[in-house]
Amino acid sequence: MGVKADTLKVLEKTKFPKNTGRTNNLRKGQTFSRSMVLGKVRLFYGKGLANSKFNKQYPELLQVARRLLKSHDPKYRFQAVTVNKNHASARHTDKYNRGPSYIIGLGNYTGGELVFEEGPYKGTHNIKNRWLKFKGDTPHYVKPFKGTRYTLVYYHWA
Repeated sequence: MGVKADTLKVLEKTKFPKNTGRTNNLRKGQTFSRSMVLGKVRLFYGKGLANSKFNKQYPELLQVARRLLKSHDPKYRFQAVTVNKNHASARHTDKYNRGPSYIIGLGNYTGGELVFEEGPYKGTHNIKNRWLKFKGDTPHYVKPFKGTRYTLVYYHWA
């Protein structure tokens, strides 16, 4: 099996928690997403970073996520990876990310393209089984999709 297939296998057996804290990218009527941050998380009340509580709960997922990115760009060092299940984010900017991010979509789905309405990434990007390197400070959103869609978004905190 390849790295993408290995990652998808782990994603499919993962029980994704309800996340009510990412209100900036929920669509109207949504109250939660199925997502988690692995790696380092930004501390909200004070400066600095801490290990995500999900690192210990999902060590296999963190391991395959690291391996997946390393297979694509061994030189890119990330602090965090947000892993989403079936999340079509509303238009938003990633205001705390620093520098370029990577995203890839995995799963059995159609649609779900990532859209930038302006800036250097302007256009519609098919990320299914494809890597996209971008800066999240440009407004972006996800088109509707059908099926089961997982995304992994790798980045550094500001």
